[in-house]
Amino acid sequence: MGNRAIPSPGEIVCHSVDHFRAAFSVITELTPDRLPVVRTAPGATDYAGVQFLWDMAVLARSESNQYIEVVLDCGDNPATVFGALRTGWTRIAYNGPEPLRKKISSLVARQGGSMITLNEGPVLDLFHSNHPKTDCASWIRDMQACLGESC
Repeated sequence: MGNRAIPSPGEIVCHSVDHFRAAFSVITELTPDRLPVVRTAPGATDYAGVQFLWDMAVLARSESNQYIEVVLDCGDNPATVFGALRTGWTRIAYNGPEPLRKKISSLVARQGGSMITLNEGPVLDLFHSNHPKTDCASWIRDMQACLGESC
């Protein structure tokens, strides 16, 4: 599947199961023309682990009536990519050195996954959000309004 850039309207960074629930719920309710990428927080694989992040995404997804994929941000740690593949992740971001990134991209593709480039568009980070569902809805509406315009 290879590398590809995140399409506009960007990415929603989730730090908790409530963030994933909010993102999935709003995406399902608003059905935007172009779906934002839902992703794990930078560095989360180091402190939470690949399996825990997988479980959070699966739990939140089970409560949504629309299947929405999540990108695992592995940072520059190649070991997390291997753990991610064993866990079932298929959309992986890895930003290590270029020679290693090419090898990892090939491995991910052989496993039926895809490498995703992050931070190439607008990003909503829910870390400080007290109302993630409201913040997601407002952000997605703003992004939809900007499609085709320079905002």
